[in-house]
Order: sequence, then structure tokens, then C-alpha cells
Amino acid sequence: MAAKRASIPTVGMGRLTSTMAMGKLNPTVSVGELTPMAAVGELTRLVWGGLLLAAPGRVLRAMGGHPSSTPLVILRVLGVRHLVQAAVLLRWPTPEAFRLGAVADGVHALTAVALTADRRRRRVAVTDAAIAIGWTVHDGIAASRAGARSRR
Repeated sequence: MAAKRASIPTVGMGRLTSTMAMGKLNPTVSVGELTPMAAVGELTRLVWGGLLLAAPGRVLRAMGGHPSSTPLVILRVLGVRHLVQAAVLLRWPTPEAFRLGAVADGVHALTAVALTADRRRRRVAVTDAAIAIGWTVHDGIAASRAGARSRR
């Protein structure tokens, strides 16, 4: 007997319809398809976002920066972005959601690389770019694995 899978309503034909009500499942939006690797990654993102939000000065110093050279509000905003992104990906672990996360992290990595031009911020920018590239790769792998699971 196959286990029932919950489904998130999708938009179809101009109105909101439930994929289960149509008698079929749309596996790309099924709930509970979070792989262990993706779960660990997103829980790690929650911790990282929490650190950026709660102790941005300590994080900045640990990365070799000085709180006076980088407004701490920037790190707090980044922390909120990571918390929201992790919450969304933990709740809706779809290939599309992970791809959007990879795009957000990729853009973040590009902006960090651009900041390496400023010698005062170079060390922090390189570290930040490396972290953002790591998140980009993580989300890309999670998207492909979620997509592979959805095709089973």
C-alpha cells in the first residue's frame, strides 16, 4: 500500500486547484521530500542566519573584519534573509525552491567577489564569497536530488 503524500495547492487554469483533488499528485511540490543532506544544510543555514542576526560583530571579527568598517545592519539583514530562506526550503523542499535559493546565493557570491576590490574589505569579502558559493552549490545539489526524488 502506497503512503499518502500531502500536496501544496497549485495554480492551474486561472484558479486555485489542489493536485490531490484532481486525483493525481504533483511530486515536485510534495511535502516531506527533504533529503537528509538538504535538511542538514538548511538547519546549518538557520544557525548561520541566527548568528548573523544575533552577533554580527563577533561574526565579522571572526572573519577578519572590523565592525567599524562594515555596518552591522548589513549582516543582520543577511541573517534575516538566511533565516527566511532556510524556513522556506525546510517547509517546501521543491526543486524550484532550491533553484531560487541557489540564484539568491549566487548573486550574493557575485556581490561579495565585487567587494574584493576594496582592500580594507578583501579578507571578509573573500570569506563571504566562499560561504555564498558553498550555499549555491548546496542548493544546486539539493535541487537536483529533490528533482530526482520527485521523478521516482
